[in-house]
Amino acid sequence: MTVEPVITRYLIWLVVFIVLKSQVSLAASKLTLEQQRTLFIEAEAFTDKPNSKAYQSYMQQLDGYPLKPYLELKMLTTFPFMANKAQIEAFLIKYDSSPLDRPLRKKWLSYLQKHHHDELFIASYRDVGDTQLTCRYAELLMKDEDTRAKALKLAETLWVVAKSQPKACDSLFKDWQKQGKRTSELVWKRLIKVAQGGNQTLIPYLKTLLPQEQKYLADLWLKVRRSPSQVSRLSNFPNKISNLETEIAIYGLKRLVWQDRDLALRTWDELSKRLVFTKEQQQQIFHRFAVALALSNHEQADLWLEKAIEFGIDSELSRWHLAHVIRKKDWQHALDVADYAIEQGGIDNVFRYWQAIAYKQLGADELAEQGFQYLAKQRHYYGFLASAQLSVNTSLNNKPVQVPQAEIDLLMSEPAAQRAFEFRALDRNLSARREWYYLQSNLDEQQKVAAAVLADQQGWHAQAIFGFARVGYLDDLDKRFPMPFDNEVQANAEKNDIDVAWAYAIARRESSFMADAASGAGALGLMQLMPGTAHYLAKKKVHRKVLFDPQQNVELGTQYMRYLLDKMDNNPVLATASYNAGWRKVKEWQPETGTMPLDVWIETIPYKETRNYVKAVLAYQQIYHQHLGNKDNMFQDWVKMQIAPKS
Repeated sequence: MTVEPVITRYLIWLVVFIVLKSQVSLAASKLTLEQQRTLFIEAEAFTDKPNSKAYQSYMQQLDGYPLKPYLELKMLTTFPFMANKAQIEAFLIKYDSSPLDRPLRKKWLSYLQKHHHDELFIASYRDVGDTQLTCRYAELLMKDEDTRAKALKLAETLWVVAKSQPKACDSLFKDWQKQGKRTSELVWKRLIKVAQGGNQTLIPYLKTLLPQEQKYLADLWLKVRRSPSQVSRLSNFPNKISNLETEIAIYGLKRLVWQDRDLALRTWDELSKRLVFTKEQQQQIFHRFAVALALSNHEQADLWLEKAIEFGIDSELSRWHLAHVIRKKDWQHALDVADYAIEQGGIDNVFRYWQAIAYKQLGADELAEQGFQYLAKQRHYYGFLASAQLSVNTSLNNKPVQVPQAEIDLLMSEPAAQRAFEFRALDRNLSARREWYYLQSNLDEQQKVAAAVLADQQGWHAQAIFGFARVGYLDDLDKRFPMPFDNEVQANAEKNDIDVAWAYAIARRESSFMADAASGAGALGLMQLMPGTAHYLAKKKVHRKVLFDPQQNVELGTQYMRYLLDKMDNNPVLATASYNAGWRKVKEWQPETGTMPLDVWIETIPYKETRNYVKAVLAYQQIYHQHLGNKDNMFQDWVKMQIAPKS
């Protein structure tokens, strides 16, 4: 055989290959996005058959489709073997730190660990949130003198936690202990973490690791963890190791003061004579006691607030001091508290508003008006209150952001952005958010603004809202306060005879219009309804999927708002608080006797979350009120409102 025929055949094959490849690429390029989405979903079923003609055909047809890498990811995680080493390593390099990285890296590391490919395991290791893999990594580092120090530090970090670690870590911890690194100080450090909120069943184990003279402290931690009232038994504190006993005493006192304020006060009086508390520890106690006593309007609240201030103030302490004195209508004292907070750098508008109110109550009308005028120029809860005090319209200060479309288009061309929006089109919102967060992590501030605009253009309102908040651009109100699902919201608001602006404000605060939002407490959907609440309203069991449907969620959410209005005597502010904390709890917060001005009542809501929630929803309601074409200031009615006593 001569060389020339071989070369000729090779050239013919090459030409045929190029033609076929170009035809496949051309065919792929002619597919619409909708067609590619259908093919992508079909192809997922064949990722466990990578050598099949079907899989190969799908991969060719999906050339250039943004989510094609996820097919490769699914295939490689199914077959994380040495035969695919080159492909896996290339994939991990290409998609390093992206959402495509972690699932494959975890599978790959698990395979390498199981088959004892130690050098490759070390080279491939990244923290993927798997403690067993991290322990194995540290164990391998421990074998090399050059990396032993790093391994010992990692072992300490893994051991000093508030929970049990997997048995796979035992070997590492044993080596770490042999190196003399498990000191009594570290045992105590872990014991504190466990006792203050971790797995308390670990306390008996940790007791065995303490020196003999400290073992009684482990028993004391367990007692106080189970029942803070144990701190009141002075026999529990023999003052053998005072500095360690005080740590337990502080923990117990800070919990006890919320359960039994008088007992906590008596206990502190006795313990402060028996144990030695540092100035920093006293500050912790005085701060916690002052806030707890002020919150409950305790007779000793004033005394403890003054004591706490001697150690220095912070925003929480100052705010509760202010709330306490305005509840008592002690306006001179309120002025003193507000003045002092502002002098100390407390520029929070809460102090400026109540400073102006105090001036007004004390007859210094000119100073009051100056304060209100300063606040009324701003767009927030206190600005709207101030404008109502002046009987003027609110200042929204709407300044739409200006971003060249070319910058937005450039961002849209980023692979991560394309993957995010494709996942949205497939209703795979969790995957979409992962890609979007990854994209955000690689942008500068200006690009993040462009990303927020892009999200808004694509109707991804939650990410637009979050994006503007992250970069601190808060003046584009159309994008920060959109009105999606307008047909559903307006129709159901009208049906239930509630204010449309209020419905939008609740949805905006609850979920930022994220239809699949789910809270840690179990609330679901646009208006964050609890399944039990939905069941009660619908008079039948409501499936989770129903609550993730915007139309049905809004229908039930607005029905619940109507229910709360009826419960709270048609008071929308009390109903708003009830949406967050429950109507029974809100009724407990109403005055015992007499009425209370609305702004004072809001300022003294015991739950910080609910207090901030009400302020936000009222401000949002005013913004939506004006978005809907109304120019009047709703706060003018609210500042005149009096909260009735408990019925």
